[in-house]
Amino acid sequence: MAECRQARREERGQTHQLWQAVFGDTPQAQEVFYDLCAPQGPLVLVEEGRVESMLVLTPVALACPGGETRRGTYLYALATNPEARGKGYAAQLIAYAAQWTADHGLDFVCTVPAQPSLFDFFGKNGFSPAFYHLRTPLPVPVQGQASLISPEAYVSLREELLGGIPHIVHIPGQAAFEGQLHGALYRLELTHGPACAVIEDWGDQHIVKELLCLPGDEAEGAGVVAHLCQGQGELRTPCGRADGLPFGAISWLTQPPACWQQLGRGHLGLALD
Repeated sequence: MAECRQARREERGQTHQLWQAVFGDTPQAQEVFYDLCAPQGPLVLVEEGRVESMLVLTPVALACPGGETRRGTYLYALATNPEARGKGYAAQLIAYAAQWTADHGLDFVCTVPAQPSLFDFFGKNGFSPAFYHLRTPLPVPVQGQASLISPEAYVSLREELLGGIPHIVHIPGQAAFEGQLHGALYRLELTHGPACAVIEDWGDQHIVKELLCLPGDEAEGAGVVAHLCQGQGELRTPCGRADGLPFGAISWLTQPPACWQQLGRGHLGLALD
């Protein structure tokens, strides 16, 4: 009989193998993630002593203009053994993760589906599209002032720049994971004030996973990050539902805050995809 629960320490080898088989990350990279983002380790579905499905929950919050904040979890690294797919194991584990989140007094679970088709799967499991962004090619590079910053400084500046819209608040460990895996965290000095950006090097191209700046500095900031990327890659920027692509989804476990009931969307940006 299948059982959902927190993984035991002696099962970490099985979760390492499953994560690596599905996503390609080494056990060492996985342990870095746990250290920075989820020290409690993964949740698992186990049947007859074998880990058939796993996921990890890492803490986040949702901040609204005016200071209202709700706490939740970010669902990451959902994986099921290929030979065990089609049995509903992932859905069982997602339901368990939602209950785990509620039992810890938290308000929501959010996630970034690995591909657009998975929005339907998460929709069947209580999630709704909630976070949108634009994806555009990088513009013509422009030299500017940019410097690497610490995860703590990045998170602090990010909060200053996102104060006017509902958004997911990340812990410094999540920003550090982005910077250590294959990315870098930057502070930019633009015409109207500071900006911040996360740039990942995927080998064949760069991904600017987040560019946040003051109004009027968008084009300048895009040019500066394009220079950092040597002109090759993709730029992701916040946007509304009407003109953007769905990027993340949310499942509310308690009554959403008033700002969310009015808009039904926000910014995630610094995703662990």
